[in-house]
Amino acid sequence: MSIFDNTCDFELSLTDIQAIDELEKRFTQRDSPLLDIPYSSELCDDTEDILPRNRNRKRCYVIDSDDEDEYTGQQVSSVNTRIDKDFWREPTGKQRKVIPFTECPGLKPYSLRSLMVHSKPEDFYALLVPDSMFHNIAIETNRYAAQTITNLNSKKQIKPGSRLLSWTDTNQDEMKRFFGLILFMGIVRLPKLADYWSTDQMICQTFPRKIMPRNRFEILLRMVHFCNNNNQRCGDRLFKIRDLIDALNLNFKAHYYPQENLCIDESLVPFRGRIMFRQYIKLKRHKYGIKVFKLCTNSGYINKIQIYAGKRCETENTTPTNVVMSLMEGYLQKGHTLYTDNWYTSVNLGRKLLENETHLVGTLRKNRKYLPKDVINGKIRKGEFRAKENEDGITCMKWKDKRDVYLLSTKHSIGFTRTYKRDKEIIKPKIVKDYNSAKSAVDLSDQMIAYSTPLRKTVKWYRKLAVELLLNTAYSILT
Repeated sequence: MSIFDNTCDFELSLTDIQAIDELEKRFTQRDSPLLDIPYSSELCDDTEDILPRNRNRKRCYVIDSDDEDEYTGQQVSSVNTRIDKDFWREPTGKQRKVIPFTECPGLKPYSLRSLMVHSKPEDFYALLVPDSMFHNIAIETNRYAAQTITNLNSKKQIKPGSRLLSWTDTNQDEMKRFFGLILFMGIVRLPKLADYWSTDQMICQTFPRKIMPRNRFEILLRMVHFCNNNNQRCGDRLFKIRDLIDALNLNFKAHYYPQENLCIDESLVPFRGRIMFRQYIKLKRHKYGIKVFKLCTNSGYINKIQIYAGKRCETENTTPTNVVMSLMEGYLQKGHTLYTDNWYTSVNLGRKLLENETHLVGTLRKNRKYLPKDVINGKIRKGEFRAKENEDGITCMKWKDKRDVYLLSTKHSIGFTRTYKRDKEIIKPKIVKDYNSAKSAVDLSDQMIAYSTPLRKTVKWYRKLAVELLLNTAYSILT
């Protein structure tokens, strides 16, 4: 085996070594021009790829060669091709590894299923957002209000008629009414915040005036807080809302176990202010905002959330594989099937989930590593497909619809199914049908929230995010 610096290893046969030695002798002769080298049919193919003499080169003489006339330098350029051919094979039509789902989905603990039969929607909401959460919000709001008023007084920036001078501490019940009023504003949309307390008969609303005065609502909206600023965690960009996120995730997991199919995708909370981890997603409606990763069921119930806090945030590792493994923590080894889009899906992720008894189905980016080149680069017509399977039971498929669709599945093989659209029969891969059905979970969640969002322009990003999370939770109980 010959080894070159910074190059791949390759083998030389005895004939190749002799040819190289002969050429080196002729090159070292000062009076012997290159044209004097005699033409040899044995050397004409080999001399095209011969490298100049390298002092650091080591040779390995291969005596027992099956084909000494074959120039093994060609193997270097085809290493990846050989690996792909060995790794991927023609599909068998039957998936090699089927992982059974072993859990019982529904409310947790099991005793709740009979106790909550005749419960009201607010009782289910109290499971996910209990009174203790509103109690903590009230404590931190009072703390923040006291700090703000003290700071402004020291700088003499409070005007004599300011409503801050009339501040009184809030409590758990008032915070529940406050957030309930915010959710009401998402259902009943009016142009301005003050319109909810207007006496104009065209837009008059009696409900907000019964809940609290406008001045009280506005000062609570300014002071609402979710953490103690004095306890800021070093390097945690989400510390202002970290406790709320952790509490919600804990309750999501404690009171409901999801069905077999799970879906991961991201949503965007609209925000155009200055923040280090603001994202731009061209295909989203609002385009600019805070990215929220969601783990959802088919019905749209949110099992876990994770906020994107930037690439350099030490408390969050947001590479696609790590996002998936973090969100799936607690749901591995149970036989779930996870559906993801092309930002997450890869062969490595599929293999990693299979090791944890979990299936992966998703769309692919064609530039991912370790994919079969003949499937990815092959040209097909509409309705046609190409597919390969590997020894791990991973299927890679390319299917032509209006455009090329790249798919990966550890659960499906190459089965097809019939669907109907406008009384027209369409034959498509079962991977595509199952993916479209499962992937609608996050889309449904975003769609329903968009119909009744109370979000308005504000300077404080964490308040927008908190309202979005609480609204998501309110929608989850209806699923």
